[in-house]
Amino acid sequence: MKRKTITTSLICLIFNIFTFSLMGQPMSLSECIQYAERNNPAIQSAGMDVDVAEIRLKQTRLQMTPVVTANAGQNFGYSHGSEQFSINGNYSVNAGIDIFNGLNTYNSIKQSQVQLNQAQLQAEQQKNTVRIQIIRSYLTILMNQEMLDYQRNVLESSRQQVAEGEQKYKVGQILESDYLMLQAQYLADSTSMENTMIAINNEYVTLRNLLNVNRSQSLSVSTPDSARLAASMTVPSLDEVLRRAFDYLPDVKISRNNVEIAEYDVKIAKSGYYPSLSASAGIGTGYNAAYGNGNSGLTSGLYKGLSESIGLNLSIPIYKQSSVRNNVRIKNIQVQQAELALKNTEEQVTKEIEAYHLDLKKAYNNYQLSELQKSAYYANYMTYSQRFQYGAITTVDLLQQQTNYLNILNNYMQNKYNYLMQLKVLDVYMGQPVEL
Repeated sequence: MKRKTITTSLICLIFNIFTFSLMGQPMSLSECIQYAERNNPAIQSAGMDVDVAEIRLKQTRLQMTPVVTANAGQNFGYSHGSEQFSINGNYSVNAGIDIFNGLNTYNSIKQSQVQLNQAQLQAEQQKNTVRIQIIRSYLTILMNQEMLDYQRNVLESSRQQVAEGEQKYKVGQILESDYLMLQAQYLADSTSMENTMIAINNEYVTLRNLLNVNRSQSLSVSTPDSARLAASMTVPSLDEVLRRAFDYLPDVKISRNNVEIAEYDVKIAKSGYYPSLSASAGIGTGYNAAYGNGNSGLTSGLYKGLSESIGLNLSIPIYKQSSVRNNVRIKNIQVQQAELALKNTEEQVTKEIEAYHLDLKKAYNNYQLSELQKSAYYANYMTYSQRFQYGAITTVDLLQQQTNYLNILNNYMQNKYNYLMQLKVLDVYMGQPVEL
């Protein structure tokens, strides 16, 4: 066991050293999740619950082994009447074991095994919570970074418009108000870029907390290949989602385990109906010695006081004020409650997944539509920019088209990453590897 612990610790150390080396490089979504699974405090706490459940299972198994105790007693005395100083000692070793207790120990071991599995499922449940939080944070960073690239292009276009507008204003081709509007738009575009960078930094704070990464360590996310990402953004069928979700989701398995744990509670309660048989054995010795008033030395030795014992103890329940029967009835009711909770969980999960799948389809449709709109409005904005250069349209017309494009662009970003986030969260629900 010690060698296994050392090996596990060494593997974790090597993994952390490798991960720390990645910190200097952009981390993928899957790398972020793997790092959080080893360093996130909430996940670590859930892992400790698993360790506690393993210890309890080992302790329950030890109930099948004998209980051994040793006793030693040493007494010293002095009698004023006889003027004697006495010493006596008693020493014994005893062992006892339950031979039969209505299968109480056997069922307790089986129940502890289920409880260990329950703790593992709850740990996986906690991992899923953190995985979803990382997905949201990671994709929010990617969305703002992509938005930042578009905003840089728009800002460069605004800068050129201000430069052209200054020349036109100087020669009287546009009014001062038009020139001021171009400057105001440039400032607005600069502010939008700055706000986007602030949003990125804020989201990195969230991601650092999820990964439990110090500020002294560098952290950045990698940008996935756009072509491969677009090819993977397809909606899986509802039947496939339901099948995989029910095979994996800890929520459903936890409810099933609750039924099994409750059934073992019934079996343990029924053990009170049966007689119990235990065995015991012991060996002991003792001595007495008296000194003074003509007597000295041992009056009885350890060998003479040596004794052995062995015995069986049978306990037959006759009347316990119906406590066993009533306890069994209560445990049976709790089984029925657990079965109802399982049915409710299965129905609720089915309902939520069906609703989630419909929302995923809507998100996909919105993403497809906004992608076409983004391309169309960008082309329209570029056309108006060229027309403005030749003086064919007013500043108001140009800025209106730019505003329309920015609104559609923001809508496209929201729809794209909302759909992508729902798709990756669905991978978590199905127990699939989360990758971009």
